Amino acid sequence: MSHDVDWRRQGAPIDHIVARKDRFDPKIVQNAHIKNPYYNLPDYMYLEEKYNIRSTFFFRTIYEHGNYQDYEDDIRALHEGGWEIGLHCDPSSINDLAKIQDEKRKLEEFTKYPIKANRSHYLAFSKNLPIILNSLGFLYDSSYRKSKDKIDSEEMGYDILDGIIEFPVTLMDAYLFTYMNIQEDKIVDIFRQTLDYAKNQNKEFNVITVIWHDNVLKMKGGRAYENILEYLSFQEDIVVSRGIDLANLIIKDKV
Repeated sequence: MSHDVDWRRQGAPIDHIVARKDRFDPKIVQNAHIKNPYYNLPDYMYLEEKYNIRSTFFFRTIYEHGNYQDYEDDIRALHEGGWEIGLHCDPSSINDLAKIQDEKRKLEEFTKYPIKANRSHYLAFSKNLPIILNSLGFLYDSSYRKSKDKIDSEEMGYDILDGIIEFPVTLMDAYLFTYMNIQEDKIVDIFRQTLDYAKNQNKEFNVITVIWHDNVLKMKGGRAYENILEYLSFQEDIVVSRGIDLANLIIKDKV
């Protein structure tokens, strides 16, 4: 389970939210100047704590009209609470070792612990990216997805690319709502169907990688996240985990 933190801590500008008012309940839009609905880290922490789940949060170091340093307290709180912090590297960095190294260093100033996970913003990917990540001490990446409107075996499991574990993105809020036209009341059904499909592909071990963006939790569709957690928490044959836990399991057991 993972979350990309795409927006500055202050959230989206009010005019941006108003232009997308149909995505929210009216009261949320009315109160946007008091509580920006794009900032939801404490809410995610509360929900995941409620269901005894820990996930991975990918942070950028380059925010439009914002500063990654504004997230310092959030990053430290997440890290100290058992959540994993990953790098959400800039698309312009994927072929540049020095840029990724600098972005990694900036996050590590907050965590005081090596960052082992990367996901490129916009899922930007190149054949050089795993090589660069491996040379910088990363264990895994999750920047790959072949399609925007399908869920199949190519979008789950993992690969080893130039020493880096690559977790393809299986389910992402934006693709579910925009390209697959899934309605909010069908979200849990999609998770159920995807899990069943994954189990049929490999009954012993398989991986479904989920992105639920930080900014969607108050949106129609995105607000189904608690329903997803509730459903997953009752499944006895699956484990919801951080990416680093899966990566370490793969390295240890070669599953």
